[in-house]
Amino acid sequence: LKEVQNIEHDRQVLNFKFERLLKDKNVLNSLLKKTTEDLKNAVEALRFRAEELSILLSTIPALVYFKDTNLKYILVNKSFERFVNLPFFGIQGKMVEELIPEYKTNNYAEMELEVIHSGLPLYNIEESIEKDGKEVWLTTNLAPYRDNEGEIIGLVGISWDITFRKNYEIELQEAKEQAEEGTRAKSEFLANMSHEIRTPMNGIIGMAEILKQANLGEQEKENLDILISSTRSLLSLVNDILDISKIEAGKIELEIEDFDIRNTLKDIENIIYIKAEEKALDYKTFINPNVPEFLSGDPSRLKQIILNLVNNAVKFTLKGQVHVFIDIVDEHDDLVKIMFKVHDSGIGISEEGKKHLFQLFSQVDNSTTKNYGGTGLGLSIAKQLVILMKGEIGMESEQDKGSMFWFTAWLDKSSRTTAIPEPLDKELIIDGEASKELYILLAEDNEINQKIIQYSLTNAGYQVDIARNGQEAIDLYHRNNYDLVLMDVQMPILDGYEATAHIREVENVIMNGSSRIPIVALTANAMKGDREKCLDAGMDEYLSKPFTPNDLIGIIRSVTD
Repeated sequence: LKEVQNIEHDRQVLNFKFERLLKDKNVLNSLLKKTTEDLKNAVEALRFRAEELSILLSTIPALVYFKDTNLKYILVNKSFERFVNLPFFGIQGKMVEELIPEYKTNNYAEMELEVIHSGLPLYNIEESIEKDGKEVWLTTNLAPYRDNEGEIIGLVGISWDITFRKNYEIELQEAKEQAEEGTRAKSEFLANMSHEIRTPMNGIIGMAEILKQANLGEQEKENLDILISSTRSLLSLVNDILDISKIEAGKIELEIEDFDIRNTLKDIENIIYIKAEEKALDYKTFINPNVPEFLSGDPSRLKQIILNLVNNAVKFTLKGQVHVFIDIVDEHDDLVKIMFKVHDSGIGISEEGKKHLFQLFSQVDNSTTKNYGGTGLGLSIAKQLVILMKGEIGMESEQDKGSMFWFTAWLDKSSRTTAIPEPLDKELIIDGEASKELYILLAEDNEINQKIIQYSLTNAGYQVDIARNGQEAIDLYHRNNYDLVLMDVQMPILDGYEATAHIREVENVIMNGSSRIPIVALTANAMKGDREKCLDAGMDEYLSKPFTPNDLIGIIRSVTD
């Protein structure tokens, strides 16, 4: 026995006589007994493992199957039997299309053969099959099935029924598409409404500006100023609604350009001055000298934010002052972080009123709208614009003691060192001789706009022909030698884009590009991308309605001088 143990422990071949073991029956019996017990334990362990595997395969909801190299089933679990509604003996030795008549193998069989031939697994194969007249989605993992020698004798697959998840994804996608379609329809509706509102507003503002040039009394001029101011307030509301639509659609963007921040602040002061003077408020702007003269950003949106805060300050301040402070609070390479603060001595805001101040349509309370007016859109829009500028916005306020609204914006330092040309003076007189004699073609289908624009142009000394649609514009273009075309975008028969395309084609094909007539878009379309669309169509400039006679003359000079 000792020698046998030595064999087991030392794994060495010992030099002994086997006959001795045979003579010692006790040793032999002990050895046989131990070997039998070991075999029994091994068989029991294998049986237990087999039962575990069988239970596992029977209880898991996934479909588990084994196939031979001919893609015929050799073993499946209970879930697979339930899926095809057949017992195992009805499945064994068959191919999938025999079990599910509607099943079309497509390239799935090719993938199974690829696993067998390459010996490499494939994961997350999604397939749609028709079963009992219904669409069923499965996702499958495939792996080679090997024998004891390591030879590939088939494949093993495990499939999960993902029909519920897939249907949910499809419903989610459909809901997303419906929401996007709703957003598109809403945007189109707002764009159309904007166009329909801006067109008559252009008539009101244009005619009022023309009337101001007449020999009127002070009272009549004041009445016209009220008319123009009210129309511009309506335009501001339209712009706010359009901005909210863009924000909700995630389509609001910044238009980056170089600008003089002090000119921007001067423009704001000119706009606010009259309102502040009416209430005898002390309105001042303080800018730290270390703020660069020229910056790169979106001056229009920056102006919109500041104007909103300043307008609110003036609106809610009955006496005292409104002061604006601008300073640099951080700097990194070519970027500067500018802090804007608007202090007022107004009515202030309660702790409860502060909670919802930057939310859509939110005001401190209902009495605010009643006493001071407003829609509650401005601060929400300002917040979104500040976020686009990678800044923050906030406020400090105490009821009956005033408020301080602030925001930050990251802006690029501009490399510009020369002054940016300022816009035409607001008081530019359009009567008299034009700085340059021009023969202008006006394509405009709205009769009121025709009269206003023609009056403004002839008063400036220009000669004008009028086309009522795009086709008339093309006909007149071929008959006369114009210096400039003012092109409305939305017109009957041919729109402004089509008419422009024809003119550019004539210039390129017939004239070999030897001449190019300036074309300026005059349009009530003021949504994001409308200007780019006009320029891409071959137009040289874009003027959004409503515009003043000075706006019109200014843009004509910019493209013809």
